[in-house]
Amino acid sequence: MMAVATNRKIWRRAVFATALGGVVGVILLKAIPFESCADDDSKPSSADSSDRPAAGSEIPTTAEDPKPNPLPTAEELAALEEGKAMYRGLCSGCHGGAGRGGKGPNLTDDRWLHGGKDEDIERVIRNGVPRTTMKKLGESLKDAQIAKIIAYVRSLARAPGSGTWKPYIAGDPKAGVQLFFDEKGKALCAKCHTVRRRGGRVGPPLDRIAVRRSPEYIMESILQSSKFIDPSYESVQVVTDAGKVLVGLRVNETNFSIQLREENGRFHSLFKRDLEAFKILKKSLMPDNYSEQLNVKQLHDVFAFLMTLE
Repeated sequence: MMAVATNRKIWRRAVFATALGGVVGVILLKAIPFESCADDDSKPSSADSSDRPAAGSEIPTTAEDPKPNPLPTAEELAALEEGKAMYRGLCSGCHGGAGRGGKGPNLTDDRWLHGGKDEDIERVIRNGVPRTTMKKLGESLKDAQIAKIIAYVRSLARAPGSGTWKPYIAGDPKAGVQLFFDEKGKALCAKCHTVRRRGGRVGPPLDRIAVRRSPEYIMESILQSSKFIDPSYESVQVVTDAGKVLVGLRVNETNFSIQLREENGRFHSLFKRDLEAFKILKKSLMPDNYSEQLNVKQLHDVFAFLMTLE
């Protein structure tokens, strides 16, 4: 009896082990993809799998894989070289060789005073800008030449930036406003310059100066006022028949007369026949010793205020 019972227990354990093995096998078959068990020769090639994306997967769009810009043709390169030559001869004196500004605005940013479209730039080149150093060139340039200059200017905007100039320290624009308009202060800027219709008229108005001039040019103009003198703001000295000497801003001049405004704002209109002497001064009416009148912080405060005038 003991032997029979023992045999029955062994038989039951064998049946249980067989059943358990079958269950485990089914689970493994469910968990492991059939392809992973196949031979390497039966797997689809990489070329076949790339041609047939898996169900539910997203096909990459062209936006994720943009095509490179085509290289310029020989004709386009020749046109750019011609535009470059004309730009350097006609424009670089004010806008800089790299177009990043100087006496004229920066041509590589998106702050265009008279519009940034090609037709706007063409209009400015053709007609000029009154009361500025931007002279009209439409009478001396053909349409194709203007187009080549514009194309070269556009290429400057895409070129890597080379302007590395920065002020020595960061100024405080609010403190600069106080210095600029203080009638009893050291700077006395508003005595000659106008900002938002406030100030004097001997010097050029400074509205939007941060757009019209480069930062480096503005700082140099403060420290070296006679280095860059706008022809529209040249100062003159006259001596009358009576021996009176007058120095001021030349407001207007004809073959027979001259009008000037003194630094104190007093206006004079004189006939040239009544003058004993007349000459254009190479020195600006603006003081050239601001580096001595203002400390470093005050100087940069005024500069910071000017850079807010966009």
